[in-house]
Amino acid sequence: MKKTVRASFGLAAMACVALFTGAQQATSQTGGDVCAPRDDLVAQLGAQYSERQKGVGLLGEQAVMEVFASDQGSWTILTTDINGTSCIVAAGEGWDDTSSATLVGEGV
Repeated sequence: MKKTVRASFGLAAMACVALFTGAQQATSQTGGDVCAPRDDLVAQLGAQYSERQKGVGLLGEQAVMEVFASDQGSWTILTTDINGTSCIVAAGEGWDDTSSATLVGEGV
């Protein structure tokens, strides 16, 4: 049986996000994610952490996944549904922009 592994915030990190995104927080049905309108979260990621969008991908027809990162190495992964609600599903430090990296299996 395949086990699903999912990165998520600890309670301390969720409390910090709640502090800078305001009182309109909601917990998603997937459990524990910090959710708010996309524009609010993106503005706070920029203002608080100097993060900007590094990548985006579709999650079926119902959602988009975005990666935000700063030059200082902080990063955040958001998912946004078709209603414009974004959830922070993972965040961390030590982002390394590998846009010039070789393809997997090449030269390794």
